[in-house]
Amino acid sequence: MNYIPLRIKTNYSLLTSLIKIDELINECKKLNINTLSICDNNMYGVMEFYKTCIKNNIKPIIGLEIAINDKNVCLYAKNYKGYQNLCYISSNIISKDLLKENCDDLICIIPYESIDLYDELCNIYDLIFISYKSKEERNNITDKKCIFSNVVRCLKKEDKEYLKYVYMIKDNTTILDENNYIFDENNYLLTNDEASNYINKIDLINYKIIEESINVEIKTKDDLLPKFNNDDNFNEYEYLCNLCKKGLLKRFNNKVPIKYAERLMYELEIINKMHFSNYFLVVWDYIKFAKKNNILIGPGRGSCVGSLVSYVLGITDIDPLKYDLLFERFLNPQRVSMPDIDVDFDSSKRQLVIDYVTNKYGEKNVTQIIAFSSLKSRAVLRDVCKIFNVDNLKADNFIKTINAKQTLEENKENILIKNELEKDVLLSKIYDVSIHLENLKRQTSIHASGIIISSKQLDRYIPIFKNDNNEYVASFDKDYLEELGLLKMDFLSVDNLTFISELLNVIKDVDFKNISLNDEKTLNLFKEVKTDGIFQFETNGLKNVLKKIDVTSFDDLLAAIALFRPGAMDSIDLYAKRKNGKEKINYIHEDLKPILESTYGIIIYQEQVMQIASIMAGYSLGEADILRRAMSKKSHEIMTLEKDKFVNRSINRGYDKNISEEVYELIYKFADFGFNKSHSVGYATLAFKMAYLKAHYPKYFMCQLLNNVIGNKINTKKYIDELKSYKIDILLPSINESDSVFKVLDKGIRFPISCIESVGINKAKQIISIKQEGYFKDFFDFVKRCYSNTIDKKTIEYLIYSSSFDEFNYNHKTLINNLDSAINYAELSKDLDDNLIKKPQMIIYDEYTKDELINQEYNSFGFYLSFHPVQNYRNNNINSLSIKDYFNKRIVICLIIDRINVIKTKNNEKMAFITASDEYGQVDCVMFPKVYKDNFMINKGNIVLINAKVEKRYNEYQLLINSIEKCN
Repeated sequence: MNYIPLRIKTNYSLLTSLIKIDELINECKKLNINTLSICDNNMYGVMEFYKTCIKNNIKPIIGLEIAINDKNVCLYAKNYKGYQNLCYISSNIISKDLLKENCDDLICIIPYESIDLYDELCNIYDLIFISYKSKEERNNITDKKCIFSNVVRCLKKEDKEYLKYVYMIKDNTTILDENNYIFDENNYLLTNDEASNYINKIDLINYKIIEESINVEIKTKDDLLPKFNNDDNFNEYEYLCNLCKKGLLKRFNNKVPIKYAERLMYELEIINKMHFSNYFLVVWDYIKFAKKNNILIGPGRGSCVGSLVSYVLGITDIDPLKYDLLFERFLNPQRVSMPDIDVDFDSSKRQLVIDYVTNKYGEKNVTQIIAFSSLKSRAVLRDVCKIFNVDNLKADNFIKTINAKQTLEENKENILIKNELEKDVLLSKIYDVSIHLENLKRQTSIHASGIIISSKQLDRYIPIFKNDNNEYVASFDKDYLEELGLLKMDFLSVDNLTFISELLNVIKDVDFKNISLNDEKTLNLFKEVKTDGIFQFETNGLKNVLKKIDVTSFDDLLAAIALFRPGAMDSIDLYAKRKNGKEKINYIHEDLKPILESTYGIIIYQEQVMQIASIMAGYSLGEADILRRAMSKKSHEIMTLEKDKFVNRSINRGYDKNISEEVYELIYKFADFGFNKSHSVGYATLAFKMAYLKAHYPKYFMCQLLNNVIGNKINTKKYIDELKSYKIDILLPSINESDSVFKVLDKGIRFPISCIESVGINKAKQIISIKQEGYFKDFFDFVKRCYSNTIDKKTIEYLIYSSSFDEFNYNHKTLINNLDSAINYAELSKDLDDNLIKKPQMIIYDEYTKDELINQEYNSFGFYLSFHPVQNYRNNNINSLSIKDYFNKRIVICLIIDRINVIKTKNNEKMAFITASDEYGQVDCVMFPKVYKDNFMINKGNIVLINAKVEKRYNEYQLLINSIEKCN
């Protein structure tokens, strides 16, 4: 009988092993090891290990190392029942009673160092052994079944030297501590010959006993899906049908078009046939809870938006027939798979929904899902640099040269890295260590949205554990849970829904659910690309798409979301040209016009591929979905067969062969890039409704947007500039009126004291807390009540410079020059009765110059707020916000230069792209070579008078500079 490695630690025993499961299996195949165990101190890696073993015809042994009174014991599952007991043991607090109650079908192996536990455990387990890892240990054991079992933490003998480094990362120690890390001589995967040097021959039979005792088969369970109602007499399909009929009548005010009734019955029949009635009821139930409790959810995401059942149940709020959305893209009766309804929740209230399903189905029936982070190339280098005490700057500079998309081995081909490693011995050593540690599991986290809901307690089917938040977490990666018969539902946290929810609490008179998607004011917002803060559309990339396509309808937003993706981006310019009449639209055949008309003859959506296959080749929509999937995988063999099928079917339906082949090639080209239209509609709907709030309630919207970026001066300035386009005043901070956040007043939006230099959020809250005892009567009253170690002289100076005390009717210089006497007054007030000290007399001084005040304000906020330096030089010039009124005309405008980007043309001449601004906003300017040649001394910060022509590029106005003159 051959040696079986029984105590293999994989990298799922976090930062205590170098063994990755795929590498382990490959090495075992080389060594002709046909039976293999995993025995981590958790069960994280069990499914990966099990499946990889089965795939490679290796018999898997599933073990778990537990601690009893700080002594280690290894338990191994004989069969599925034993696996279940291991799951239960790993999921609960270890005790003798727990082990007794869950001892069936388990083998117990007690390591030599835990031999004191033998007498207790031999009364629990029928099959029990003492393991040894050296001859010395074996010689000390008598009258007990023994087996050789070394602790395996690396695959090869030469890998042992790297083991200490992964421990150093775990323990946050350095090379100075390396003598603390001493490992057994045989901590690696032994060959049979090497193992024979340790094994007492009398023990060989025990390997056979263990191998023959074990036959674990982990199967999918079909009874784990959650049940909406546990009553045996409850008819799920009948209940679902009744809910849907009521919902349909409600959606259409009792006047249901026949096509909707037919579509509903069709969907319900498929749902019933696929046994998913209960699934829809579970989702309907927790969404109903969310809506009843004013928890905002998204209008729908993903392919479930194509389901009329979802719409009439209120799971989504999008009519699928209105947008030609296909149910088969969601549930395909010809390709059975689990439905996937993902729901977006207000981030701040998502946990309430999780708590609801936990209470409804049981604490151990609902879990979140584990996720793992690994030692990626840059991260592992940084960790190993710390071990070797490398200077941070040196480490940073080297790590910056690493391409994070490549492995460290691949990065070695980079000539810069190669040269660096050749000349630096220490760096070369660090790099070598890092290669051996790269991609090991580092730590666990929680899947961002996945929730498992089961009809049964999960600790009998998968290992679970409680995290720091006292919530149960499934120990298996999400990819393995569905095949075990478990249902993953995505409860997504969406900050934009939190934003909207908080905004609706302030506005109150908006029927958010029924906002019209044809609202002209909102469409104009997208047309003018004022989409800062709008879900999906605040990125520069999507803004550029909006500029190109010139939005005129809701359909344009669907297209923009679908087109702004790798591959599909190549069609953006084509869409824009066809939409704007600059290129002829070609439908290939008139029968395709109804499908492609909204996208100007371009295939953008997966649903269009399916509809074309249905109309031209007579595919059922289920078949068409399978065709689409096959196309996206680009299998040459499959696609040759599918082409013949498509073309022949099309010919049989009366289409010309050349046309059929041309259409097939067209859908084949776009199938891989096609976007799920259902998802696009869902996200565009949320974006549009959010934009509606911005278009109709800009003061409230912008105020909340500003509050979301407190501490970020760049975005604060950007949003304040946008406020001016709405003619909304931003009011200077006031020590008595300002809060720690921006707030809406009738006269504008009040700037918070938290955004003032040297104040910040904590000091602001401290000041506001003191103010709650009564408004500050004057400057001396403020200093007396607030001056402290935190609210010090510097803080008060910046409050003065920011105009926070202007309401007391003293100028800045007067307050600055009286500050010392105010502080002295405050100090005396701490020790003496108020009646014994006299408030100082304010001595009046002339104010600072205008330029000094502008600089003080700029230094206080990080940008110009009440006064911009260009105002000193403007006479009757045009401001940057009104240049659109002068399209194709020459203007004179006074601006400050924010950025200059100088490039060389094909003729090797210099030209410049300039961003400039005034108090109203920014504008892009172009300076061609001839003008640049005469004005190359213009620099950032210069205030200039520009003579320019107003032009338009991608729906955005810019200035073509004719001449430029410095003002300062």
